[in-house]
Amino acid sequence: MTAIPRWLELQAEIDYRIFLLNEMRRQLEFEDGRLTPLERLIDEATGHDEARLAEAEEIIAEIKALKAEWDALAEKPGTP
Repeated sequence: MTAIPRWLELQAEIDYRIFLLNEMRRQLEFEDGRLTPLERLIDEATGHDEARLAEAEEIIAEIKALKAEWDALAEKPGTP
């Protein structure tokens, strides 16, 4: 069995997290057109918006960590 190169694993992890962020954005765009002003206020008051923001910030931090590993790996000779 052939081992999967680490750079390819990193690329897949980064792509997956970008996919998650895009899905979050699509959901927000969909809800923005659907929610009434009262529903938006309820989301803000209950912290639902803050929870989404925290989740997005966590995903972005993960992407940055993976990118740093990718960059370190790319500096080694013999890796793409």
